[in-house]
Amino acid sequence: MKVGPINAFDGFPVWYKDENGMRLQLNVDPNDPFSGITSADLPDPSQSVSFPTNYPGEAFYMQVEAEMTTGTGERARLVLALEAAFVNEVPAAGDQIVFGRVRIRIFGLQPNVEYTVSHPYGIDTFFAEPDGDGAGEINFTEDIGGLNGGEFDLAINSRVHPFLQWDPTVEPFAPSGYLGNPAVSHPIVGSLFIDAFGEPQNFFRIEGPGIGIGSPDRSTTPGLDPDNCIETRNFTVLGKISTIAGVEVTRVTYTQSVSSNGLLDVFATSDDTAQTINATGTGIDSTLLEGTEGQYFARVRYTGARPPSAINVSNVSDNPNSIKEVVPVDFISATANYNTDTQELTIVASSSDSLGAPVLSISDFGLGDIVIPVTGISTTNLTFAPSQVTITSAAGGERTIPVTVTGNPNGPIPATANAGVDQSVLINSPVSLNGTNSTGAITSFSWLQLAGTPVTLVEANTATPSFGSPSAPSSLSFELTVDGEGGPSTDTVNVEVIASAPIPIANAGANQIVQQGTTVKLTGSAIGDVTSFQWAQTAGVPVQLTTANTESATFIFPTQPATLTFQLTVQGPGGTSSDSVQISSIPENLTITRAEFRTGDAEWRISGTSDVSGAGVTISIFNGGTLADPLLAQVPVDALGEWAYRVEGSTTLPGVTRAISIQSSSSGTLINVPINLRG
Repeated sequence: MKVGPINAFDGFPVWYKDENGMRLQLNVDPNDPFSGITSADLPDPSQSVSFPTNYPGEAFYMQVEAEMTTGTGERARLVLALEAAFVNEVPAAGDQIVFGRVRIRIFGLQPNVEYTVSHPYGIDTFFAEPDGDGAGEINFTEDIGGLNGGEFDLAINSRVHPFLQWDPTVEPFAPSGYLGNPAVSHPIVGSLFIDAFGEPQNFFRIEGPGIGIGSPDRSTTPGLDPDNCIETRNFTVLGKISTIAGVEVTRVTYTQSVSSNGLLDVFATSDDTAQTINATGTGIDSTLLEGTEGQYFARVRYTGARPPSAINVSNVSDNPNSIKEVVPVDFISATANYNTDTQELTIVASSSDSLGAPVLSISDFGLGDIVIPVTGISTTNLTFAPSQVTITSAAGGERTIPVTVTGNPNGPIPATANAGVDQSVLINSPVSLNGTNSTGAITSFSWLQLAGTPVTLVEANTATPSFGSPSAPSSLSFELTVDGEGGPSTDTVNVEVIASAPIPIANAGANQIVQQGTTVKLTGSAIGDVTSFQWAQTAGVPVQLTTANTESATFIFPTQPATLTFQLTVQGPGGTSSDSVQISSIPENLTITRAEFRTGDAEWRISGTSDVSGAGVTISIFNGGTLADPLLAQVPVDALGEWAYRVEGSTTLPGVTRAISIQSSSSGTLINVPINLRG
């Protein structure tokens, strides 16, 4: 499958083309009976389609559906589609998405039993999930495409190709220019899959124990047990064959070195079948672009003192013509090099407009915009090399180039000694020195006492030697020497030996009330001489503390109402003391942004937000005005605090109150929210 140029009207691809050369366009005409779009799908049904203010929330390049009835009288539905929609369901520039969909919905099955579903794009096997009412169901949706806006080529990775169409040997025939009539069920062709009997899978077939007993869609295929199989070969098919190839202009740059008769270089793409593409505009002769396999180019001479303000590139093979208006810009030639020895970034750049000599600039990569001198050479002193730089021109040109690097490699981090923090200790007590915060490629440690009552260092050639403090007060000093690349390096630490010291007083800080799911900081302090801090949780839902051996520890508050208690213990030469602090949560804030039921395809669309987000946060939706009404669904809250429930072909209809209620796992509730009913 291939994707075509972008349509200037709505920002979607003009077409998608399958491996059979079938090219389909997006059809959003509410007056076309085969588009699947009606005026009711527009924000203002009285106005014509416009983007983005009066545009449908979804449309299709292709949509193929089939339905059957199981032996229990329930619905089985298959949807195969190449769909155009929007990231947030609301039409907006930059939010356009296209994805291939395979959706399978089957109800009234035996729970926890395996079923095999065969369809034109493959075979899928499922175990029916219990529906809570004693039966089983299959709810499967596979959407593959660029779901974050743009990236239209990702839909090519979906299963929905080659495209399906009405069987041309079976009357009635498909309307001219369309794959079929979406209002009429009809046999289809197009599947590349072959079943066990050697037949193309141009059918919807479900195999499982007892599914055919009592079903009007019992299998008639020889070799299959109709008690355990249902199937249909009739599908509704939507899709408009594209009559236009479109055109995408990838570049129009100009070159001018004298006062007249400059040149335009025009690059364009279109379908890989033969197209007629030309360039027209003020000051240029109509010129045909040459090319094959969808790539087209022409060099065009223009007259006048300056290049035209805009030109049109048209695909005149299309009816009507596809036209893109483009502003010519200058072409930038450039190189960039960083020398590690001189720490200089040198950029050499020039514009194809040597007559106008537009100002060239290096776009900000951390130093602000840098104007390139008229010589075309910029030299900037830097301690680092950017991976690439973007050069812009006052004439509209832009060029991003990689930065080459020359010079000698950087040396390793030099060995640097860190003898630790000064400390106070009691007489006749064990003492440890700590050089573990020394950095670099260290090959050796060596400690030496510089001052004070002599002591015996144990393991003086390690990062953490120890000794026993003297029996009388004294001021000791020690020097650490580390060796290695860039060394040696030294640092000193002082140890004050004292006869006695008061017990330090711990302060765990003030109690806090915080939002669920957020990061909480515990800020402690102490009065007196302190050698260590240690936080511990003593009550509440268990959480994971980080930096618990410092004054300030952090944790993530649970996504539920709770009160947690933490204890800070401080230790010093004079002993230890502790203090506690309580952290409680504030109530959750919930909203509902959409509560809608579409009667035409029995589709629920419910969405909202929560200020408690992340893994484990769920929303329970109840079909009625209270939390005692039947549970409709449970959905997760994503990392942005958004949640949504959307399902087609639901067997659950709105209750008599035509309202829903929601409850969050984080305790928030909204009661008796009205449902908007649509056709």
